[in-house]
Amino acid sequence: MSRRMDGDCGKLSFAAMLVLTAVAVPAALSAGEPPVGQPIRGEMVLRRADHPWMSQQIEEPCILPNPKVPGRLVMFYSAVPSSNRVLAAVGKAWADASDPFHWHQDEANPVFGPSAKGWDSTTIRLDTVLYIPEEDAYYIYYSGTVGTVQDRIGLAICPAGKDGYSEVTQSSIVRYGTAPVLAPEPAAPFHEEMASQAAVMREWNAGAKCWNWYMYYSYRGKDGVLPGIRVATSIDGKSWTRHFNEGDPRGMGQIFESKPNAYYEWHQVFKKGETYVLCIEVGVDHGARWRPVLAVSQDPLRGWKQLDVDTMLQTQWQGLYDDRTLYHVATPALYEIGGKWYLFVQACGRPGNDNYIDGGWEMWGVACDRLIPTLPGHADLWIPGLKTSGSDRPKPEGSDGKGKQ
Repeated sequence: MSRRMDGDCGKLSFAAMLVLTAVAVPAALSAGEPPVGQPIRGEMVLRRADHPWMSQQIEEPCILPNPKVPGRLVMFYSAVPSSNRVLAAVGKAWADASDPFHWHQDEANPVFGPSAKGWDSTTIRLDTVLYIPEEDAYYIYYSGTVGTVQDRIGLAICPAGKDGYSEVTQSSIVRYGTAPVLAPEPAAPFHEEMASQAAVMREWNAGAKCWNWYMYYSYRGKDGVLPGIRVATSIDGKSWTRHFNEGDPRGMGQIFESKPNAYYEWHQVFKKGETYVLCIEVGVDHGARWRPVLAVSQDPLRGWKQLDVDTMLQTQWQGLYDDRTLYHVATPALYEIGGKWYLFVQACGRPGNDNYIDGGWEMWGVACDRLIPTLPGHADLWIPGLKTSGSDRPKPEGSDGKGKQ
């Protein structure tokens, strides 16, 4: 994972990714489902010991189907070295969709880092990576700074190249302009001092014959440190307009009512059926225990609701959870691969001083075999847990039990 500076003392973390829909690859490549009652499968997929540039923290797994090689996946991720915990950079890896627990890192990593000068010259964090077919290019959203905490959101663009992977290099990744695409807005009603961690998606608007882009971002300012999620929109992914939700019960303009005294940072957005889903890292009680949290809506701008913050709490991952490895879990992203769902996260054991910033964060992949209901009329979601039997699975919405899932 990569460095986080959150809260009063900071926090390491890196980015998320989003495609128009969840990552999907041919169902024929799916590894079979485990029998009911089998312990949850989870493995370290990237280890800090692999390279010095990622020796402190590995984070923000942004996974896409390779647009040029069927059956292959591409992961962009961030990492931080133990020798300089302010510095963070981005690397890449690939895997076969038939084996999403086995990743091959590029020996040329990192492929993207802070600029030589400018607003992002100290450190960066990965936010989202999208493949844009009409440009045959990856859009790489990231948070950067000239200080110690990433405070602005930038965009870099890279041609996918002939095989979707080998030509993604330091020389081919080019920043869009010299300014961030979203900077904090200090004026009312936003009162922002920092804007970061952009989860970005886009949808085709058939009526207007254009793409609608949505960015869900974290912020800091008058409301405190990372108090919740706000949204901005765009028609090209480059120029953004933020929105203030007047209906936020806490009066902060956030897309859903956030939990007091919790930090909301790196997150991922995707669409499952007609349901929009945010998968968010949340540090309750000022970061006492970081965990993945879900929020859902049937509209990208309004109607968002957060599920209970313990819904995906890692202590419920029977046969897998251990204080020494998964005490804190962050930068969560859910992906459908070969007809099955997986959660990719960064995680660390409980540090001896109870300061998560000093944890050694590894990258994990966890099988999602538990199907849960979300809200009435919204899609059910697969999360880590013991395999759901047919009788245990949530019933479709509808009074006759045959409603749409």
